Amino acid sequence: MSTLELPLLPRKHRAWIALYALEGCEQDRAEILRTNDVTEADLVEFEESWLRLRCRNVAPSR
Repeated sequence: MSTLELPLLPRKHRAWIALYALEGCEQDRAEILRTNDVTEADLVEFEESWLRLRCRNVAPSR
């Protein structure tokens, strides 16, 4: 299956991916937004849920 046939990720997931990429700062911000097809507004909208996700993944298991 080619990438053109793959279903697009939801905007929330693309924003999360962009936020992870921006955290590493290995690419230009505009390029990350373009590559993930998200806007600055999308990042703002989903940043809180991304932070919750990160905290949940970092928390020690019991």
